[in-house]
Amino acid sequence: MYQDVRLRLTKLFTAVLSFLLAVLLGVCFYFSIRQQFSMQLSSFTSQSYTVFESISEQTVLTSRWLAAHEENAGFRIYLWDNGTELFHNGDHANQLFPEYAYYLSAPAAGRTLHPYQKTGGVSVGRHGVLPEVLHYQRQLIKDDSILQVCFLQSLRPLYGRIRSSLFLYFFLFLFSLSLLALFCWYFTGRLLQPLLASQESQNRFIASVSHELRTPLAVILSNASACEKAPAAEQKSFFQVIAREGAQMSDMLEQLLTLSRADSHGLVLRMEETDLQTLLLETYENFLPLATESGHFLSIRLPESELPLCPCDQGRIRQVCHILLHNALSYTPAGSTILFFIGEGSYEKEISIGIQDNGPGIPDGEKEKVFDRFYRVNPDSPAARQEKGHHGLGLAVAKEIVLAHRGTLTVSDAPAGGALFLVTLPL
Repeated sequence: MYQDVRLRLTKLFTAVLSFLLAVLLGVCFYFSIRQQFSMQLSSFTSQSYTVFESISEQTVLTSRWLAAHEENAGFRIYLWDNGTELFHNGDHANQLFPEYAYYLSAPAAGRTLHPYQKTGGVSVGRHGVLPEVLHYQRQLIKDDSILQVCFLQSLRPLYGRIRSSLFLYFFLFLFSLSLLALFCWYFTGRLLQPLLASQESQNRFIASVSHELRTPLAVILSNASACEKAPAAEQKSFFQVIAREGAQMSDMLEQLLTLSRADSHGLVLRMEETDLQTLLLETYENFLPLATESGHFLSIRLPESELPLCPCDQGRIRQVCHILLHNALSYTPAGSTILFFIGEGSYEKEISIGIQDNGPGIPDGEKEKVFDRFYRVNPDSPAARQEKGHHGLGLAVAKEIVLAHRGTLTVSDAPAGGALFLVTLPL
């Protein structure tokens, strides 16, 4: 499916870019033709005028003089003295240059210009679809005779150069088209890479959810089956196991729902001005019995000065504190010290909440991975087993909640060893 989508996008992008490239090259080719034709016309006009002025100053015209000017100017020169062609045989010239025959027919038939019409001009001969020649025609009245002058230049060499340019543009188009196809293939690959990674992550996520739900469901089903056959006095223990596993599944589904809302930007926050000192103190009091029961030393450190109110969702920030404290109690051995505190600072732009322990800590290579979904530093440790209620989702949920507050959640090594989780919220 990935390759099929990549191929389709490559074809689409290549077609669109090829069309734009063809239009661009077409416009460039059009203006190139116009420029070549304009230069040809300008050169012909200038040379024709120069030769005509030279003819008007001559008292004697010879075929050698005429041939030299034809060779230098690069066009054909025709002269008629009172309708009679000089130096050239008209039929012979028409056979050698058939494209000129149409434009030489009028003077050859004896149709002269008006005796007093001394001016002429350059025009583009069009006999058919495309212009074939450039011609410049004027007449000169000298010694009671009318001298008609006609300069003709074929456009075939110009069309030859245009065809060469066309082949060059076509080659450039094919070469550019090949490069565009390769670029589009590479670009679509890079474009689809995040989608492919997201799909793989989604597949791993679904597989992890299925795996995590399979174990409690199996426990619930086995206890329910055993409960049917057990005496009434023993059914209570089975019900307790079913209730515990059901509570863990409910907690896991709630975490999954929170992550799903965060992914779809649907995590709704009820922002209000909150006294973080009161929130931390209440959280500390709630966790103190659990810490004492598990053999941990839980302490709290609050600043002596009054803190500014922090705009946040009380329930969500309390949930973050619960996740971090619960992880600290679960992943540190009995007898460890856990410090719950508010970071020191000016409290002008932000405020920090920290949870520090002196447990085994987190390796440097896994500090960022601990916020991934279903990731555990040591999945084989007793603390990671399901009876502890950890599914590898807590830190991912905490991270999404803090990000929704435009804050940060980081982990580092504590000064005395262990891990230090720091939540920073903007004021």
